[in-house]
Amino acid sequence: MALMPRKATIRCAGIAVLVAIALSATAEEEAELMWTLDLPYSEHHTDRRVMDVVMPRERGNGRCIFFVHGGGWRAGDKESWHSVMTYFAERGYVCTSAEYRLLPDAHLPEMLEDVRLAMSFVREHAERWGFTPDQIAAYGSSAGGHLVGMLATIAPDDDLGMTDEITIRDTRPKAAVCMCPVLSIPRYRESLVPELLGPEWDLAPELGSPEYRVTGHEPPFLIVVGDADESTPIADQEAICHVLRDHGVRCELVVVPGAGHGAFYGVRTEQQHAALAAVEPFLESVFATGTTPASQ
Repeated sequence: MALMPRKATIRCAGIAVLVAIALSATAEEEAELMWTLDLPYSEHHTDRRVMDVVMPRERGNGRCIFFVHGGGWRAGDKESWHSVMTYFAERGYVCTSAEYRLLPDAHLPEMLEDVRLAMSFVREHAERWGFTPDQIAAYGSSAGGHLVGMLATIAPDDDLGMTDEITIRDTRPKAAVCMCPVLSIPRYRESLVPELLGPEWDLAPELGSPEYRVTGHEPPFLIVVGDADESTPIADQEAICHVLRDHGVRCELVVVPGAGHGAFYGVRTEQQHAALAAVEPFLESVFATGTTPASQ
């Protein structure tokens, strides 16, 4: 197995330094990847407002995947997506994975500020990083799937999650890929609603859930869930798919046999392979079209 060097930018005592890292590559895919780690996307809350970025040095396809980790809104980190990011970067995608503030120190309004700001930041860097600004898919698992769903349902003129640092108001992705997502908080756990929304939430409680925000202007959704998932079961995912389809929005639901909750963070298991086999053609079909959420 060949070893190829890749470069990674790592923050050390506030200074970005370049280091060489050995990348194990297959004979078929010896793409050299460039990593940037712990890149701040804000001047504030930089303990959590950081992201990792990986991109192909060559043969990029002009597309980006914006990953959001899960963890019940109170745990998780950007590194959990690294193996999946590598998988897609080897296939030409620029991939980012952002962290955001968590319970109990932050609530949904602050989390939405973070993910909208991170998406705006990524879109700002499209030319520098080598992709087209409107060719971004958002990809999240569990609580991360909830935040991806929220991104997909917040219109550019909506002030929910806006901050002064956001320069691009349209933070909707071209596609929403949701792994075992929580797309209805009350359906997932009614008792969680007050804690997650927090004291500053001044909208109807249901507007903290993507299922109740659908207007028909959303991007296509792919929802992947395991038939052994007791936290976000198939029936919950079928419900949001019905809502999206009733509004004319494309929604594909893929059920993976034997997969439990949070099973899709890697690229090794049979269930993870099944998820990736669903994601790749879905993204290809969405990116091949000229439509954007605003034009639907």
